[in-house]
Amino acid sequence: MQGSEPSRSPSGKPVVALAGATGFVGSHLVERLRGSVDVVGLTRTPRRPKDGVTWRECDLFSSTSTRAALSGVDVAYYLVHSMMPSSRLFQGHFHDTDLLLADNFAKACAQAGVKQIVYLGGLVPSEGFVSKHLQSRLEVEGVLQSSGIPVTCLRAGMIVGPGGSSFEILRALVSRLPWMILPRWTQSSGQAIWLHDVVAVLVAALEDPALAGKTLDVVNGESLSYEDLLRETAAALGKKRWMVPVPISSTGFSKRWVQLFSGASHELISPLIDSLQCDLPRLQPCPEIARYVKFRTFASMLVEAQRSAEAGGRGEAADTRARGLRKKQVTKSVRSIQRLPSLPHRAARFVSDEYIAWLPRFLRPIVRVERVTGTARLTFSLALLRPPLLVLELIDLGADRARDKFHIVGGLLTKTTTTGWLEFRQVANKRYTLAAIQEFVPSLPWLLYIVTQAPLHAWVMRRFARHLEEL
Repeated sequence: MQGSEPSRSPSGKPVVALAGATGFVGSHLVERLRGSVDVVGLTRTPRRPKDGVTWRECDLFSSTSTRAALSGVDVAYYLVHSMMPSSRLFQGHFHDTDLLLADNFAKACAQAGVKQIVYLGGLVPSEGFVSKHLQSRLEVEGVLQSSGIPVTCLRAGMIVGPGGSSFEILRALVSRLPWMILPRWTQSSGQAIWLHDVVAVLVAALEDPALAGKTLDVVNGESLSYEDLLRETAAALGKKRWMVPVPISSTGFSKRWVQLFSGASHELISPLIDSLQCDLPRLQPCPEIARYVKFRTFASMLVEAQRSAEAGGRGEAADTRARGLRKKQVTKSVRSIQRLPSLPHRAARFVSDEYIAWLPRFLRPIVRVERVTGTARLTFSLALLRPPLLVLELIDLGADRARDKFHIVGGLLTKTTTTGWLEFRQVANKRYTLAAIQEFVPSLPWLLYIVTQAPLHAWVMRRFARHLEEL
């Protein structure tokens, strides 16, 4: 481990935390690290310590929860990607959620005295089209680096192994479709890397000085199109498949038939297919990476995947595949995250004050906003209705000028007075601005809420963003 001398746990070993410890890569990394360091797995659901791993409950959407979970940690792995929704209703884009989660994690690491962050992101085209999915990976890198902590950024293409979303979708398509139409995007160049090679590099980031604080591409030197991947997978599975190239660039139809025949959700499929339009660089592994990469061809990875299944891991592999493709269980709440214009010369308090002043002007004479004398509370009411629709209370965040937070503590439109908050935050040294409502439980019947209050809020935030642009 690089940097200053690490603190020591009672065992005398450095403490290493993993955000994403139960995921596809994270679960294998836990196994590799177990015993050599004190492993702390971060999870949203409580777990008991088991087999040398301490589990800490952590909600990455909550800065308080994240900060508490990282207490006493020396090195933190960030293996989180947020393409799947985490609430019953989510309004916004996954790349904005990525920003918010990474910001919570970066700030919590800085406050907890973490000495090194290791991030697993995605390969990025050197030129041409860059999908929202891959652009988000770049943004997360920047957010983590803004913490001031040394960050090792590892970029990988499709990670091959049981449970990997892209790999399982590929295998499902080949298994189920005797005929396949190949749009133009299937000719884009890509990269594949074996799961355990990625894990080896992640472990090395903890131990090898040559990787410290660098941004490195985790590749094996073989460049393949998606058509190549389909054909090689069919050959490995012993399947005769007819593949017909067509001069179509649109991904809309592709997303639908991939969703239908792979069993994966649209939220997962859509950004993955958008990324397949990108031409990834044709790279050879750099010296720092090459020593850890054992599988240099996709064909050898398929053989290894088949060998592992035949060695007795079929049941486990099937469970892992199901976990990777199915929709995650979500809470019965509302989350809404919108990106606002960057305001590099203003603090978050300016954004929240501007919203409070702008909203009643914009919705005049329908809505009024009033400050409760002698308190930090605001009431939002309809002009002709005396009881407030919502009551918000400003929370003192001390010296944090990059975030303004209001708890939702009452009103006709909320079902609870102890959950839910509205916040405005600036991310990565004011490079990005976000507005978010989190953990809100509406009092309206669900169907009524999603056709009235929910779209109204999204529309108001879009208009507020336009207002800030005009400023």
